[in-house]
Amino acid sequence: MLISHHKQTTLTSAQEAVAVSLRKTLLLPLDDLLAVVREVLNPNVSRSGLDRCLRRHGVGNLRDLKPAAPRPAHKPFKAYEPGYLHVDVKYLPQMADEDRRRYLFVAIDRATRCAIFGLRA
Repeated sequence: MLISHHKQTTLTSAQEAVAVSLRKTLLLPLDDLLAVVREVLNPNVSRSGLDRCLRRHGVGNLRDLKPAAPRPAHKPFKAYEPGYLHVDVKYLPQMADEDRRRYLFVAIDRATRCAIFGLRA
């Protein structure tokens, strides 16, 4: 017995090419593309049939078609002379056995990356 693998599609090869081109150009989700294809190309196309068509042509996954957002380049630190300090103040939580809040001061020399810290009540 000979089995024939004949694909049964509603879209012609020209209509498939148009649908694939629309997908690549407009980057439409499947349901939106289905509405366009039904309105413009073929009102009898099914959602699953269009999905199979897009997968067959390698445009089934919309995320793969969208260009990746470029990552911003990291800027190098500005060159500073030794002695330029950057000071951060952190408010520490008040503990149950304390009567007031404490603070953590951190000073960082931008040129040497030397850090100095101190606590203050």
